[in-house]
Amino acid sequence: MFQINHVKQMVLSVLLGAIVVAVSVLSGVLLTHAQGSVDCRTFPATGHKVCGKFLTYWDSHGGLAQQGFPISETFTENSPLDGKPYTVQYFERAVFELHPENQPPYDVLLSQLGTFVAKQKYTQGFPATGGVPYYEDRLDPATFIESFYNAINRKEYDRAYSYFQPGAADVPTYTDFVAGYADTASVMIYTGKIDVNAGAGNLYANVPTVLVATHTDGSVHTYAACYILHRTNAGIDPDPGAVLWKLLKGTATEDTANTPVATLLAEPCGP
Repeated sequence: MFQINHVKQMVLSVLLGAIVVAVSVLSGVLLTHAQGSVDCRTFPATGHKVCGKFLTYWDSHGGLAQQGFPISETFTENSPLDGKPYTVQYFERAVFELHPENQPPYDVLLSQLGTFVAKQKYTQGFPATGGVPYYEDRLDPATFIESFYNAINRKEYDRAYSYFQPGAADVPTYTDFVAGYADTASVMIYTGKIDVNAGAGNLYANVPTVLVATHTDGSVHTYAACYILHRTNAGIDPDPGAVLWKLLKGTATEDTANTPVATLLAEPCGP
């Protein structure tokens, strides 16, 4: 009987010891996790670290999948919305703002990137009844093509036609130009690697482009296009419009072989 009780006591002691060890380990894990949530974490992919409340927000709001890697350290930035300075940190898919005037969990907020981009890109706002918002930026070859087809998609053919280089060869008449889009409902564009060349105070850009046009009958057609743009070098012509890109020449060939867009964009584009 003594031996049985002694064995029971030994087993109980071992079990209690295991429980104490388990609780200690668990406490250590929880403590380490809590300390990590207020410390910093460095991301080797970008070399930047995220700390404190920003790290807590990152962890609890989708982490890498939703916010992306950090691409900056924290710094102070004035918000264009209210002009006030905020501590911010940039991520691949978001910008975090620290708002110590707010109670948690609202002391970390996302910058209003949609508002910022909308004001910069769509200067006339968004149509109340839907549709394509107005966009124009002819300071860059890629955004020139986007602007050109923004005008086409909005049926603003006079604006699109005004993008042609005055005096350029092979420019269709305005009537023919408009007629060419009579059965076009919308056009989606892809642009490839753009080559810019200089000569005699001028710049020329070769823009490989793929057009995916939806016609009014519902059919979809893909075209491999090449656009040659021209503008004057800055400082040569006092006219501010001289530095805006203009369409010098364009060609488009329908692709009927379901060629991948990347392959079409890799085709040679030039004069």
